Amino acid sequence: MLENLAGLRAGLSKRTMRAQITDKLAGMIASGLLRPGDELPSERDLAEALEVSRETVRGAVQALCSRGMVEVAQGARSRVVGPEGWLALPPASPVARYTPAEIHATRTLLEVEAARAAALRMDAATLDHLRWLVEAQGQAVADPAAFHICGSEFHTGIHRAAGNRLLAAFLLEVYGQAQQVRRPALEAPGAARRSWQDHRRILQALAVRDADGAAAAMARHLGRIHKPGRPARPPGTQCAATPLQEATP
Repeated sequence: MLENLAGLRAGLSKRTMRAQITDKLAGMIASGLLRPGDELPSERDLAEALEVSRETVRGAVQALCSRGMVEVAQGARSRVVGPEGWLALPPASPVARYTPAEIHATRTLLEVEAARAAALRMDAATLDHLRWLVEAQGQAVADPAAFHICGSEFHTGIHRAAGNRLLAAFLLEVYGQAQQVRRPALEAPGAARRSWQDHRRILQALAVRDADGAAAAMARHLGRIHKPGRPARPPGTQCAATPLQEATP
C-alpha cells in the first residue's frame, strides 16, 4: 500500500513538472517571445537550461506538439509552429491592467534588490547554473529560441536566489508581462549581444558576492534598455499593445 502511494506521488510530481514546463514554453510562444519557425534547443540543452530531466522536456515538447504549437521531426530540432493550439488560455494576470511603464518601473525596483539579495544568499549550485546559462546564451546570439530561454531562466534564477518566495512569485508575474515586447527590441542591431554582455557583468558581480555591484549592474541593464515608443495606455488596457522597447530577455 505504501509503495503504491509512493509511486502515485512520484507520478503526480512528474506530471506536474511536465505541465509546468509545457505551460512555460507555451506562454513564450503565445506571447511572441518564441515565434513560428524558431528551433527549440536540443532536448539535452533544454533540460539543462530548465533544470529538469530530459524525460520531462520530452513530455512537454510532445504535449506542445499534440496542441499543434510545436512540430517535431526525426533527426532535427523541434520547431515552433505558433500559439493557435493553446486552447485553454490561462486567466489574465492582475498585473496586466497596468501600463508597460508602470510594469517596467516596478520590475526595476524589485529586480535590482533581488540581485542585491541574491549576491549574498546564492549557493554554489545556483551560481554554476547561472554560469551555464550565460555561456549558453553567448553561443546562441543568433539562435532566438535558445537565447530567450536562457535569458529568461537567468533572470528567474536570480529572483529565486534572493530567498523570498513572494518576491520571486511576484517578479514572475511582472516579468511575464514584458515578454510581448522583448523579442522586437532584441532584433535591433547589436541589441542581443549587448543584453548578453549585461548578463555577464551581473554574473561577475554575483560570483564575487558583490551585492552593490550586482544591484548596479542590474540597474544599468534594465535602465539602458527602457525606451518607451509612445505614451503608455491608461490602466485597464492590455500592455502588449503599447510598443515599450525592452531589450532584456
